[in-house]
Amino acid sequence: MTTGARSDEAERAAHARELLADPLLREALAALSARYLAGIRGCAPKDDLGRYRLTVALNVVDAVERHLRAVVETGVLSEAQGQELAAPKPRWIPRF
Repeated sequence: MTTGARSDEAERAAHARELLADPLLREALAALSARYLAGIRGCAPKDDLGRYRLTVALNVVDAVERHLRAVVETGVLSEAQGQELAAPKPRWIPRF
C-alpha cells in the first residue's frame, strides 16, 4: 500500500471518528432506530410489507454506523501498518 493511500485512509478514519463522536449524528441515528422499532412493534399482524420496509430501514441505519466504524478500524490498521513499515527492523545476518 502506498503512503498516499495510507494517508487517505487515515484522513477518512479521522473524519469517520468525528462523525461517530458528533452528538447530532448520534442523536439522529438513535432517534431513527427508536422510531423504526416503534413502527415495527406497532404494525398490524397482517402488515407484512410495512414491517418489512421498517426492518429494511432499521438495517440501513445499522449499516451506516457499521460502515463508519469499519472506516475507523481500517484507518487504525493502516496507521499501524505504516508505523511498522517506517520503523527500522533489525536485520538478521547469518554467522558462518
